[in-house]
Amino acid sequence: MDTFSEWFQTTPIPVDVITGHYDVKLVILSYIIAVFASYVALNLVGRLRATKNKHARTYWLAGGAFAMGAGIWSMHFVGMLAFIMPMPMEYDLSWTAASLIVAILASALALFILQKKDYSILHFALGGLIVGLAISSMHYMGMEAMKVHVTIHYLPTLFFLSILIGIAAAEAAIWLALESNYGSSKRQFNLKIISSLLMGLAICGMHYTGMSAAVFTPNLSHVMVNENAAIQPSYLAFFIAGVSGLICALALTVSNYYKKMVTAISNEKEFLNAMLDNLEDGIIACNAEGRITVLNHTIQKYINTDKSNKNINNILDYFSLYTTNNNLIDREDFPLKRALNGERVRAVELLMHIKNNGIRNVVIDGQKIINSEGKNLGAVIVIHDVTDLKQTERLKNEFVSIVSHELRTPLTSIRGSLGLLVSGVMGKFPEKIMKLLEIANNNCERLLLLINDILDIEKVEAGQMDFELKVSNLNEIVEESIDVNKMYADKFGVKIELIPPEKEYLVTVDPGRLMQVLANLVSNACKFSYEKERITLRIQQIDSSVRVSITNKGTGISPEFQSRIFQKFSQGDSSTTRGKGGTGLGLNISKTIIEKMGGCLSFESKPNDLTTFYFDLPIAHQLPISQEKNQIAAPESRKRLLICEDDSDQSNYIKLLLESAGFLVEVANTAKEAREMLEKQEYHALLLDLILPDQDGVSFIRELRSNKKTKNLPIIVLSVIAETGRELSNGDAVSIVDWLDKPIDFNKLLFTISKIQKNNLQSKPHILHVEDNKDTQKILEVLLEKHANVTTANNLHEAKKRLENEKYNLVILDLLLPDGNGADILPLISKYHAPVLVFSDTKLNEDYSKYVSQALLKSSSSNEILLNTIKNLL
Repeated sequence: MDTFSEWFQTTPIPVDVITGHYDVKLVILSYIIAVFASYVALNLVGRLRATKNKHARTYWLAGGAFAMGAGIWSMHFVGMLAFIMPMPMEYDLSWTAASLIVAILASALALFILQKKDYSILHFALGGLIVGLAISSMHYMGMEAMKVHVTIHYLPTLFFLSILIGIAAAEAAIWLALESNYGSSKRQFNLKIISSLLMGLAICGMHYTGMSAAVFTPNLSHVMVNENAAIQPSYLAFFIAGVSGLICALALTVSNYYKKMVTAISNEKEFLNAMLDNLEDGIIACNAEGRITVLNHTIQKYINTDKSNKNINNILDYFSLYTTNNNLIDREDFPLKRALNGERVRAVELLMHIKNNGIRNVVIDGQKIINSEGKNLGAVIVIHDVTDLKQTERLKNEFVSIVSHELRTPLTSIRGSLGLLVSGVMGKFPEKIMKLLEIANNNCERLLLLINDILDIEKVEAGQMDFELKVSNLNEIVEESIDVNKMYADKFGVKIELIPPEKEYLVTVDPGRLMQVLANLVSNACKFSYEKERITLRIQQIDSSVRVSITNKGTGISPEFQSRIFQKFSQGDSSTTRGKGGTGLGLNISKTIIEKMGGCLSFESKPNDLTTFYFDLPIAHQLPISQEKNQIAAPESRKRLLICEDDSDQSNYIKLLLESAGFLVEVANTAKEAREMLEKQEYHALLLDLILPDQDGVSFIRELRSNKKTKNLPIIVLSVIAETGRELSNGDAVSIVDWLDKPIDFNKLLFTISKIQKNNLQSKPHILHVEDNKDTQKILEVLLEKHANVTTANNLHEAKKRLENEKYNLVILDLLLPDGNGADILPLISKYHAPVLVFSDTKLNEDYSKYVSQALLKSSSSNEILLNTIKNLL
């Protein structure tokens, strides 16, 4: 009974009761807040029920409870402020905060009940009861905050009536919330407005009934706050209303745009998934924790699984990765893990062993996924299946190998033999026979040139085809091409004629390459002309260029084929075109050659009528005085040379050539024979093939360089794989005089031999060039060809090894190297007492200047400056 009497007013109203009045505008404000909070709550119920994602629903529940609870609590607090008493009001902070928390919890409970689409009447009633009691508790906890300076008792009748109103309001709110989310959009909107107005009345009814139940009496033990220091109730009420209104407005805004956002994200996700699934490449992505988030259709098809419960480790249970040397890639080196760790994976060639699905050649690219704020979101790898490409490449390499070894080798002997006959070394022949020999020799040269172009088509695309440009008489080249192709024209029953030009024209070209172009264009004209027609060549000036045109009358070029006529391996589709043979490379190579010589190649054609191919070249105005590359020094007489070659035809004809030039020549058929002959006899030079029956040429060269007697022996490589050997042995690192491809250019061979001087390897200073850029290596090699022997190191590791094994007169050092800063090796070089020239794109740190003789910037140093600096340091 004591507790009951302390809480309720069981005695008559005391004489010191404090009476007050309501501020009408604050009462209206409290109702507006109640209506607005009710509308937000009804709206949030719809969004909560529509959300399928469990985590998103939790966020909506928490955020919605806060917004709805803050709105209801604000209504009650503003309602309390609306009651004006004759003294400044104070509120206990802990009770006020507790009442807010209860409001939020009550709202959370209501939303939790409403998120379920299936519910029973018992759940509905029980939920309304609990929510109503919670809201009533919030109200009376807020009232407790007023006991700072007053004592409050409640009239029992009105007290319990307010609780019943609270429960009824909660039951009605839940029912209206459910009903307002069915039907058309218009019905939902109208019902939500009506429901909000009714719910606002119910909430206000509960509050103001509870306020009416309160009996306020002074708390004599409390010291009143100064009225001037107190905040005006209206100000506080509008502030709280504004804050809660803002919270509810934000919740409403988020709710209204949520559906649009979800729809947009859903559409974007659907588009992204469709795009990834339509890619031919496999895509694997993971989040920052390593959980697989993307496995597109391509990769799923290969490994027969999806991304469910996969992570960066167990995904490898479905396939394994091996290097191209069949070394297993462990899990730590898995490209996706490397990418996740921040490494950029670029075009890594691997073998993908797929369980029950064979082995695929793949190229993998990957990188970390970082958003605009620099946050790590995970990693992605792209798996390109290149199995078919590798198969094609393998077939191509086999073809190239067969052509290279089985075709070029006999052609070399034929070319050499014809060269000997034409040159007169074997004696003079009658004029008619000489004419036939010259035709055979010219066509052999032409055939070899065409074969080289087929083998080197990659060089054509990379712009690496060799050109020896010189000012030449265009008229003579065209006339020679006509003479060479006359027999070919006779075969097809056509005639070739040249319309006499107005004058002679000089052009800067490679005569051999231009002959190749003319041969291709004229032979095409012969093949595709009607029988007994004439092929007409014209030379005419067009402004500052000269044009050579080849016109024939025949089947012509179909309009459908004209757009791709210069593509590789392109041929017309008609049966007449297919029957003429050819590789489909000629026009592609011809166009490249003309463009490399500063001209352009094009055509005009009408089906079953005239077709004209023409090229324009810039006119040159004078012939060069001399060209060093064409000056072949006379060979020194009776120098002894050793040829190491297992092909007897090759060795015999090279021996015959060199003996006719005045050399003593001996032949070794194996590396073992050459080794024995070098022990017994000194030679001016060794001419070495890299393909030997008992040992590969590169290892034999290294063996000779490790032998004290043959360490400085001049070696000239003559091989069909000269360029490959050069790359394997790091070029001049093994001190080769020259690397000559077969078929052998005899004039170039003689010129190379003439450059050899006795002990030339010892007489020249020895320079170590530490540089990873191949172009810079080549430029320095050519620049110092006559002045020093240059050994190249591609990185710091190689440089350290070479310094340990060889003494150098100068070290030229780049600072930007693949395995570190070049400056790091300077203290080591100083121990070998070799001067250092830093030649780099970056400036040397002053701390290292004491180790350096001189430093040059690549961007500001010409070849002359570089050469003079090197000479001074030597």
